[in-house]
Amino acid sequence: MVFRLLNRKFYLFLGLLGLFSLPVWGNLNFIKDNSLFIPQNFSGKAESVSFDFSKILSSHKSWGEQLNYDSTKYKVQYTFNFDLENFIKKQLSLYHPDYTSVVVLDNETGHVLAAVDYARRTNTFGRDLAFTNSHPAASIFKVITAADLLENTHIKTDTEFSFTGRSTTLYRHQLKEPAGRRRMIRTLDLEKAFATSNNVIFGRTAIENLTPAGLKKMAEKFGFNKRLVEGIDLAPSVFNMASDQYNLAEFSSGLNDKTLMSPIHGAVIGSVVANGGILRYPIVIKSLESLGDKKIIFPPLKKDEVVLTPRTSEDLRTMFMATVTQGTARASFRRSKYLLDKLEIGGKTGSLTGGEPFGKRDWFVSYAKSNEDKNDKGISICIMIVNQKKWYVKSSLIAKNIMEFYYSNLYTQKK
Repeated sequence: MVFRLLNRKFYLFLGLLGLFSLPVWGNLNFIKDNSLFIPQNFSGKAESVSFDFSKILSSHKSWGEQLNYDSTKYKVQYTFNFDLENFIKKQLSLYHPDYTSVVVLDNETGHVLAAVDYARRTNTFGRDLAFTNSHPAASIFKVITAADLLENTHIKTDTEFSFTGRSTTLYRHQLKEPAGRRRMIRTLDLEKAFATSNNVIFGRTAIENLTPAGLKKMAEKFGFNKRLVEGIDLAPSVFNMASDQYNLAEFSSGLNDKTLMSPIHGAVIGSVVANGGILRYPIVIKSLESLGDKKIIFPPLKKDEVVLTPRTSEDLRTMFMATVTQGTARASFRRSKYLLDKLEIGGKTGSLTGGEPFGKRDWFVSYAKSNEDKNDKGISICIMIVNQKKWYVKSSLIAKNIMEFYYSNLYTQKK
């Protein structure tokens, strides 16, 4: 594992991230030209510090809480909640999936409360998988397609569509106007098609109502082809413009292995829906402190971006909730009436074979917020499980357990 070290002036924030341990399937590199942000209510003394990175060791085994450089010690404060991360580790140790990545975001602050990876073969935990983009997005991309349909066309959540054949396939003949025996033709509205992850309806509706350029624009508003995390050259999630009509159907339904994203991006997508259509960039480091003279150095922050109108965001929230109550995530929550009464929970599932590490990915992008506290912005959770030979646990079940733990043990502490 080798960092590409640049002999230019950088800020300490970037240097700290050299503590990353790079995965064999990912590549994290330093980015340049960042500026430090100091909150207006900060009354102490803060400054930026520049380094020559050619003098820093090229690999580390973990994210350290202290950085020694040039005879000076620096303390880093991460956004991680270690109680939450320990609970997640216990869950993953219980089920032993082949590979798993779990990311939890605080929707109000954008803080990454947890970034936990697990590998069954070595029985080890890490963070690297959460920050790599080698994973087919699968049906999670239906969130972007639905947003484009609701935001830019006449289609509403109750607009009905007909289809034939299996909803999980996407043959060319299924993209034509349904014909044949009436009993073979089924009808669903957009909300139910989203909740049940119907590939045929999403593919055909995209061909009839969307354009390749428009869908790409919406994808980029949601964070595709864009750097999401400051300080490291985390490769952006990938979305390319469709080359023909059938390609547009594949991309819109998520039934392809070319659209790639990271688990941290999955959590960001959930937070956009939960936050009323606002993209809040994730933050991993709260601050750095020079121990010698107690100078506080803050990491750079990006401004929030408006992705959707409030109306479209509200419609997407309704569709997310339908996935949990009557769609593909229903089985994991059907015995949790108390939880569903206490919390507003929404999500989107996705599954597809491919990516690196290779296997069948089981995604669940979700959010949860209190029904009793209207000021609660909630949390967003992305679970990505890579199953190679067999399935061990559903991603939606792990997400449900995390929601229960957070609101039973950590939410009251935050208040």
